[in-house]
Amino acid sequence: MYGFLAQALTILLPFGAGDSLHPIECESELFETVFDTNVHIEASVSYPRVPETSLLARYVNEAIRKEACELHDTFVQEMSTPQEELWEEDGDERTLRYELSLVHSTPDLLSFYGSKYQYRGGIHGSVRYITKTFCQQDDIIRELTLDDLFFPGHREWLFQYCESYFRLNRCGYYNDDDHSWIGFNQEDLDAFLLTEKGLLLLFQNYVVSGYDDYPMTLLIPYNKLITIANPANLTSFLCERKK
Repeated sequence: MYGFLAQALTILLPFGAGDSLHPIECESELFETVFDTNVHIEASVSYPRVPETSLLARYVNEAIRKEACELHDTFVQEMSTPQEELWEEDGDERTLRYELSLVHSTPDLLSFYGSKYQYRGGIHGSVRYITKTFCQQDDIIRELTLDDLFFPGHREWLFQYCESYFRLNRCGYYNDDDHSWIGFNQEDLDAFLLTEKGLLLLFQNYVVSGYDDYPMTLLIPYNKLITIANPANLTSFLCERKK
């Protein structure tokens, strides 16, 4: 089933001291598939369509649509075959819910935040928080990673900054006096958003804290990132602007 609707303001991302990111209202595309094998299957995917007023907007709409459709189609195909083994702890349904919203927009930058929930059997499902940031510089458009934004070695700097902050403020797992069991490492720095106030890092459930309705976040002001920002990218410009 396909439908078009105004982007619902259902995703709220709190961070910092009372700040939060709200979705920017725009057209959204929603499609769902529901069927039964020996279990009940539901797949629901919702993603925004930004007004196609630029090359960046057209590129982003196609990239987001393609990824969402592939995610939906792969899940439906995998679930179309009856489940071979059903254990006592397994539920009688399999579920995919994917929701993405536009949260930051400038002429050369579009950022998205959302989540992907899956239940494929077992005691409980899993949630993964999703971030996407697309940037246009001259005629080049790409989805940014942290490796694009900073010099080599930036992950060690970011990790030390985050861990020092968590220790000092006793955040999440770091409220415990013994930190030796915490598995947080540099590879967990995989989700971020570029905001007006700085680089917003997001941490998946069970990385630095337990399960919650929102991911734990840490905002790093741009002026603190000047020493590691690659001068060939947008972050360097943002850092200079926020001095």
